[in-house]
Amino acid sequence: MFKFIIRISAFIRKEIFAILRQPRLVFSLILGPFFILLIFGMGYRNTNRSLQTVFVVANDSKIGDLVEQYADSLGTAIEFDGITADPDEADKLLREQKVDLVIVTPSDPYNDVQNNRQSVFRLYHYEIDPLEETFVNILGRRYTEVINQQILLTAAEQGKVEAESIQEHVSQARETAASLHTALEAGDGIAAITSTEQLNEDVSLMMLAVGSGLAIFNSVRETMGVTDKNTTSTLEARLTETQDNLAILQQMDADQTNFEAEIEVVATIEASLGDIDTMMSEFRRIDANVLVSPFRSEVLSITNTSLEPTHFYVPAVIALLLQHLAVTLAGLSIVREVREGTMELFRVSPVSAMETLIGKYVSYLLLTAVLALILTALVTFLLRVPMLGNWYNYALVLFALLFASLGIGFLISITSYSDSQAIQGAMIVLLASIFFSGFFLPLYRLWTFVHVISWSLPATYGTSLLQSVMLRGQVPNILLVLALLSIGLVLFLLSWWRLSRMMAHE
Repeated sequence: MFKFIIRISAFIRKEIFAILRQPRLVFSLILGPFFILLIFGMGYRNTNRSLQTVFVVANDSKIGDLVEQYADSLGTAIEFDGITADPDEADKLLREQKVDLVIVTPSDPYNDVQNNRQSVFRLYHYEIDPLEETFVNILGRRYTEVINQQILLTAAEQGKVEAESIQEHVSQARETAASLHTALEAGDGIAAITSTEQLNEDVSLMMLAVGSGLAIFNSVRETMGVTDKNTTSTLEARLTETQDNLAILQQMDADQTNFEAEIEVVATIEASLGDIDTMMSEFRRIDANVLVSPFRSEVLSITNTSLEPTHFYVPAVIALLLQHLAVTLAGLSIVREVREGTMELFRVSPVSAMETLIGKYVSYLLLTAVLALILTALVTFLLRVPMLGNWYNYALVLFALLFASLGIGFLISITSYSDSQAIQGAMIVLLASIFFSGFFLPLYRLWTFVHVISWSLPATYGTSLLQSVMLRGQVPNILLVLALLSIGLVLFLLSWWRLSRMMAHE
């Protein structure tokens, strides 16, 4: 066992000193990945793109005066670049990329509505990036939402004006009802009949206006589950009931001596008018913008930590860079021994393939672990990337990632016949990791059969696990960790088998 340890330690010293004798390589390994992250973090702009937009408006269009107003309502998303009546001119500007977007407005939107169809705003773009195309689609929906909301806002404002008029009638009707109540209590039948006629006229006017004036308010209340006596339909029913009660009052005799039944009817009418007055006050108090858009969204994270857009990519970058470093270093290890003739010495020496491989594994694990430590310190303290999880869990994930990545590198190195072939193998692994590990494209967007490639790459496991530990503060998924370690163990056994055959005495 002592000889076994000595032989392994010899490989550790050999590989580490071979790296340290190349200061430029050490500099690039340590600071190169950090500079990539630093430049990305400094260069990334979390701002919405402003699209230079030309509007095509027909000369006889009814909405030409409103186009620029609606464009300004979208903030900086649209940069208004003028109006033209010539679609060909706008198309030319777009194809020459002098503008980013052309919006063709409908010539007669009211005619479209009369014919029971929606009026269409057509947005023409020249984008080839799917994300930018999605942005244009969202912008188009938002633009039409603003216009539709403006129509509803106008209706709500008109409803509030009507509500003010209704409330004036309600106030007059309540005064008339109070006078009727007083006349009945005083036994003045003639005055009571006069007040009844006036009250009937006031209620009839309210009956004409209540339904249209409170339509939007009523829809908001019903959507939110408010169903009480102040809803429009119930108010209309109460007004109808009030008219029926007034019909009863109109049958009273001015010469009768007992008005107790009529007084009870008037009390019911006064209660209904009070309810209507309360609802009118509530309706007029609410802002029209709130009536039209009663809901809004607010996005909150349960991590209680503010994450910048660049923070999301850091775990994936760490996983990708460490995998590439481990694959590249290990990929050049064995093939370099063969090229320099050292492998011939191993064959005649008492060292075994297991000792050789373990020695190289340990040396590169130590080296890449130091690089990972420095890289982590730089991104944590200089780039301010949060570490919400446990450092022991973070170290466990890095160990499993490096162990599996070294297995890929050694397998490439053992099966390669030259340095260039080993480098090409490392580059293929890197490219596969960029496209299939979830680095910039979520795995759910890939077909199921492609997931076989994704989950054969250590970077896929590393990205998922590091994001969970660093950005969510979770304990790493033990199944993913075991799967990553299993991949590394299988690759280690394959590399040992191949190296044993290579070092076998002829």
